[in-house]
Amino acid sequence: MISKYRWFVVFCAIAVVSGVCFGARETEHVWKDGKWVAAARPVEGTPAGELAIVRMHLDNDRPKDALKAAKKFMAKYPRDERREEVMMLTAQAEMDRGNYSKANDRFNEQMDQYRNGEYFDRAIQRQYQIADAFLKGRKIKAMWMFRVSGIDKGIEILNGIADRTPGTVIAEKSLLRVADHHYDAGQVVQAVEAYDHYIKTFPQSPRRRMGHAMLRAARARYAQYRGEAFDDTPLTDAQQRFMIYLDRYPEDANKANVPMVLSQIKNALVRRYFSAGKFYKRIGRPTASIFYFRKVIEQDSGSQLAKKAQEELNKLGAAPARTPKAQPVKSTDTKSPKSGKVEK
Repeated sequence: MISKYRWFVVFCAIAVVSGVCFGARETEHVWKDGKWVAAARPVEGTPAGELAIVRMHLDNDRPKDALKAAKKFMAKYPRDERREEVMMLTAQAEMDRGNYSKANDRFNEQMDQYRNGEYFDRAIQRQYQIADAFLKGRKIKAMWMFRVSGIDKGIEILNGIADRTPGTVIAEKSLLRVADHHYDAGQVVQAVEAYDHYIKTFPQSPRRRMGHAMLRAARARYAQYRGEAFDDTPLTDAQQRFMIYLDRYPEDANKANVPMVLSQIKNALVRRYFSAGKFYKRIGRPTASIFYFRKVIEQDSGSQLAKKAQEELNKLGAAPARTPKAQPVKSTDTKSPKSGKVEK
């Protein structure tokens, strides 16, 4: 008897596992209100059914059909509560088709109409992905024929995310992404501005991201210095930035060779002061010349350049420059003087 029904039992066991035993049908589930719920079967004629059709087309990589179904839904059910999700799926379909700029516009429409909607966060995340793709080189379609750079659009989207979601992690991430783009592209002026905006907007940013922004801003400012014949403001500003970073993150600063960079900046400033002193002496402005020669000695007493500066002062008949008192060397030890613990 057991042998007679053995294969029937095996068949039913397999069928039960697959959800189709005795006519049972597989049911699609969606995440809603914090739990998985059975989705409506994709049957035309009801809002739930036609929404399911839109989802089905997207799940099966048919974004063009999804757009048609979504357009039909929006026309038939202008006040239905499911419209926000349909708008989100419409934008996703455009994104799946490669129309990133149009998808971004669709997401904006969704978030403008549903500022506290269930799918707001998903739209923001998708916009970040779109912006990131533009910054990495994705082009924008123009006039159905040409493709142009999407970098400006990507920056615009990221700044828009920060404006739309102030104080959030995604806003912080967006501003830092803009600054990093300028830095990596060698756009040092824009990079400093963007990092400073980030630091001002998120002063309590986590240590790793804040240190990253401060160090890169200092490096970008240093890169703006064009040489002895030009304004030294970028150099002195970079010096101040590096010193603040060294004081705040001594261990990281040592790893990044900040003390060496500060030494280079000091040497560059001294050379510039000496050149300025020679220039003003040449054009007959001894007061200015004396001022800069003295700055050389104040900044780097004992060096060869300081000795030359003193010789120039002697020729000008100026009083000897006061040699500054030796300053205690700032410790780069990362241990606290009180507790002996490593600072975090």
